[in-house]
Amino acid sequence: MTTCTIIIVTYNGWAVTRECLEALEPERQPGVDLLIVDNGSSDGTPDNVRRKFGWARVIEAGANLGFAAANNLAIQRTTSEFVLLLNSDAIVRPGTVEALQQTVSGHSKIGSVAATMVFRSRPGVIASAGIDVYSNGLALDRGLGRPLDSIVDAEPVFGASAGAALFRRSALEDAGLFPESFFMYLEDVDLAWRLRLRGWESRVSARSVVEHVYSASSVEGSAFKRRLLARNRVWYMARCLPGWFLRRHGLQIAAYDLLVAASAVTRRDGASAAGRAIGLTGLRPRLSERRVIQRASIAGRAEIEHWVRKSPSPRQLAEQRRLAGRLAALEP
Repeated sequence: MTTCTIIIVTYNGWAVTRECLEALEPERQPGVDLLIVDNGSSDGTPDNVRRKFGWARVIEAGANLGFAAANNLAIQRTTSEFVLLLNSDAIVRPGTVEALQQTVSGHSKIGSVAATMVFRSRPGVIASAGIDVYSNGLALDRGLGRPLDSIVDAEPVFGASAGAALFRRSALEDAGLFPESFFMYLEDVDLAWRLRLRGWESRVSARSVVEHVYSASSVEGSAFKRRLLARNRVWYMARCLPGWFLRRHGLQIAAYDLLVAASAVTRRDGASAAGRAIGLTGLRPRLSERRVIQRASIAGRAEIEHWVRKSPSPRQLAEQRRLAGRLAALEP
């Protein structure tokens, strides 16, 4: 009987996918299956996976569905109690899968467990240990730049980054899967909010360490990424932030977005401006989804406020981004 399915979405990345799967080989154990969803790769990834990793099941989507829809497809094709989502360029350390399952075992209200992600070139430095949320609507990687040994095992966190995280199926069935309209980026933040609104808890596993290769160029991001991040920020806030949150923190949210918009003009970053415009013009279906999400919420205000951190100042945010850039620049 399968208790946990590892799900990996691939797209023209056979070299990194092979290394990812090689690291998973020692994690094979009874009850753990591996499912690959290939988003229309042209580099032979599906055939290579079948030839070299016979224990993996492969679904060929035939087109680039995006991260959200591809993971949803895999989750819907499985029945295991838990699903472990893993980026194709992530390398698990021994014992990761078992430690994630142990963290959630026996705790029926834990809906997700974040693995501790570190920089591949700096394996003692944290890249992400869950998700932190802020009063201006920001959602950032928890623990960025901190030493790995600073993480407390099974410590509560707001939510889990889908780059390496275990989810309980019943929690996903209760809160819903990833919003496919997002395509990619911030879909895990949206899910983390919906799980919280439905009363599910989240933890971080210090014993589940995943090495991830970050590109220095991706810290600022391509125009495509900046556009989707800007659009999806508008959408996840419209869908998930409770009315009381918007009333209390609305000025901070507006101030942050005005600052970012002004910065985009200064930097001639049309992608971010376009993303926000697309987000605003596409609000109608998101507001319909909001009504469903907010009606289903059972979390009290105090339960959510507990997790909302004070917004970083522009200087603090700039320092954090510079730190991420310096750490990523060390990557091979």
